[in-house]
Amino acid sequence: MYLKKRGTVLISTIIILALMTTLGCLIFEMMRNNNELRSVYEFDKDIYDLDKDEEEVLYKGMQELNDKYKENQLNEAESMFLNDFDIEIDDDSSLNYKAQDDKIFLNTKNRNDRIRKREILYIFKKDEIILIPTYKFMNEDE
Repeated sequence: MYLKKRGTVLISTIIILALMTTLGCLIFEMMRNNNELRSVYEFDKDIYDLDKDEEEVLYKGMQELNDKYKENQLNEAESMFLNDFDIEIDDDSSLNYKAQDDKIFLNTKNRNDRIRKREILYIFKKDEIILIPTYKFMNEDE
């Protein structure tokens, strides 16, 4: 009889700890995806938080990148991304590629004179390079 009561307490303790662990993992996943959750509560923004100026700069950068690609007439599009490069788009904005990390960053300046650095994905489609903004960005003071 004594073992039966003690076994029940042990099993219920293990179940409670498993539930707490599951809840902790769920909360961690919610914290990791905080940017997506924030967009649910802000109706005038999406997860990318991309303003018109930044969109125009990204489009100009994509055009310059495609022009440079077509000028060189490279056999493989990937060979363009073997070395680091910087493309100046405007006075305040540029595209930077780091070959070691295989990442493109878009650097722009906000209206508040804050430098914004956003990670950009790139894909190759029908002999063109397409730049896709991500929601990963950092605000840096000038």
